[in-house]
Amino acid sequence: MNKYVTDTQALVRFLSGGKGISKAADLIFNRADAGEDLIIIPAVVLFEIGYLHEKGRISVSVKDLRAVLEDSLNYREERLSLEIIECAFDIPDIPELHDRLIAGTARHLRLPLLTNDPLILASSFVDCVSLSG
Repeated sequence: MNKYVTDTQALVRFLSGGKGISKAADLIFNRADAGEDLIIIPAVVLFEIGYLHEKGRISVSVKDLRAVLEDSLNYREERLSLEIIECAFDIPDIPELHDRLIAGTARHLRLPLLTNDPLILASSFVDCVSLSG
């Protein structure tokens, strides 16, 4: 079983029907849905999705995520910890706080991050699977 960390955009795109997601990322999410791979959802991603839904910018809600987490063993929440925060501060080439915490989660867990963010993709501190391509 392969394990991955997802960022906000990757998870929202997949849960919204997969528009704009690469074949590689789509395969990973579908393998998780089939019980073959594991997707880790950082606490910051849960918060961002709640905020974006509240502002009417996305249709996916925190309640939708709760259903995903409760209905599947292959999606797991990763809580924010001091270790993750320390890892985030070891990533100087990602300036945005939320992105850095998401990348810090992937770095702490030593797992690839599903993302389309060009700054995260360019980071020398995080292994990534791109949503585009």
